[in-house]
Amino acid sequence: QREARTQIAQHVIGDVNHGNIVVSAQASGSVQPDTTVEVKTRASGELLEIMAETGQLVKRGTLVLRIDPRQPRNAVNTSQANLDVAKAQLEISKAQYERSRELLKSQTITQQEYETAELSYANARAAVVRARIDVENNTISLEDTDVRAPITGVIIQRGVERGQVVASATFNAGGGTVLMKMADLNLVQ
Repeated sequence: QREARTQIAQHVIGDVNHGNIVVSAQASGSVQPDTTVEVKTRASGELLEIMAETGQLVKRGTLVLRIDPRQPRNAVNTSQANLDVAKAQLEISKAQYERSRELLKSQTITQQEYETAELSYANARAAVVRARIDVENNTISLEDTDVRAPITGVIIQRGVERGQVVASATFNAGGGTVLMKMADLNLVQ
């Protein structure tokens, strides 16, 4: 019976062969990078140099563009001078406040005169803080005149030319000038 079943199975199914099955599919579409980055800067000014071209692979931190540093450098110098003035005013306000405190104890001045000196001292401290922030922000803008690649990738588009005036991404309502677009082509969809 076993032999009869085997003969029937071979007759109905046929011989079993070993081999590879090839499956293929065709589709249309586009390959896109997983990560695309718009390169902008916090500095404004004339574009002096372009060190990278479309299609070029650049490593993260590589200098790709240079913007004229004169205006940001002038802003740093101005804000530093304003900080020096604010510090001097703070010293004067502090001395006046301490003197007013002693005079109030001896009842030589009124409470209102003391409060005016106290307010002046608080305003002088706030002016120093604002001036320090201005120095820091302007220093950042000066450093950003050297535009470096934010990622390791290929430059897929350049949106500027040498001599063009670019707008800061921080201080421009429109979001600033897109200098170039980069893509990491190691991950694509």
